[in-house]
Amino acid sequence: MAAQSFLVDFCDRWFDTDFALRPSSDYQCPINVFDEWLQQQSQSDLPDEGYTQHCGAATSVPVAEGNFDACIIAWSQSIGERSILQENGVVRIIVTSTNFAAPWFSSMEVLGKEWRDSEKWLETDRLHAPEGVNRMYHTSSNFWRYDTNERLLQTAYGAGAIALSFAAVILLVSSRSFTLTLFSVLSIGYVLIATIACLVGLGWSLGFLEAVCLAILIGISCDFVIHFSHAYAMHPGQQARDVRTKFALIHMGPSVLAAAATTMAGAIIMLFTEILFFGKFAVVLFMTIVHSTIGSFFVFLTITDCIGPSDPTKGVDYIVNKIRQWFAAKCSKSVSLREQDKT
Repeated sequence: MAAQSFLVDFCDRWFDTDFALRPSSDYQCPINVFDEWLQQQSQSDLPDEGYTQHCGAATSVPVAEGNFDACIIAWSQSIGERSILQENGVVRIIVTSTNFAAPWFSSMEVLGKEWRDSEKWLETDRLHAPEGVNRMYHTSSNFWRYDTNERLLQTAYGAGAIALSFAAVILLVSSRSFTLTLFSVLSIGYVLIATIACLVGLGWSLGFLEAVCLAILIGISCDFVIHFSHAYAMHPGQQARDVRTKFALIHMGPSVLAAAATTMAGAIIMLFTEILFFGKFAVVLFMTIVHSTIGSFFVFLTITDCIGPSDPTKGVDYIVNKIRQWFAAKCSKSVSLREQDKT
């Protein structure tokens, strides 16, 4: 009985908030329409058959608990009301329609605030709701869009962080240099930021296709810088930074330029495709290669030529040698103890 009274009052409380609007000026929640129907039927000289058979002469909500399910189901079937969902004669769900204040095209900040406000209101109302009607929830295509875009944004940030982290590990292993790893990560970061800035400048917004393209972008953006970093570190002997930079430029530059030229040629061809994904991918690929070339030739090599290490592997080699010496000492000590035990 208390649950029914709670449902009757719920509609007015819900639509009294700033975020929930009635779908129309005369809209009433199903439970309130049912309440009016009971009042009409109880005063009618010729009540409906469903009322006389299932409602126990109820005059309004609340209805006797033993009659409620059968009565409201009979009402919904008599008028074709589809908001009452039942299973085996037991009401499971009552659907209430709502128009939210923020329109579909609202910004993510506005939709996010509306989601948090409405969810907070429902959480508070659940605490005071009787058992059986304390699990109400709300949903909206606005919030589906908001949640999808939030997940896409988090995925983009996460993919960027993962790419930079793994690129740093690969660079550290291949170049054996903390300094070159730092320079490379900065250069890759430039490629990501510059490419995304260009896409925003073209009027792009984050969607499914853009998220897929960005995931591919992140992998491509690391390539050229890693090649130059490896070439810089692999110059034999202790050489000045300008010598190492020149070595990397001469030995790796032509290959990088050739790769950039062929990739951009493929991207230009894809720009004229009619399938939307390939067109967007071509733009992302073209921008990525342009900024990867700039990032490797003008950002990375400029940094190494100005403040690059003359002996890039010195720090890592020192740590590795210390670890080897420590293990060698431990093994030698263990062998000595075993020989003493034998004697």
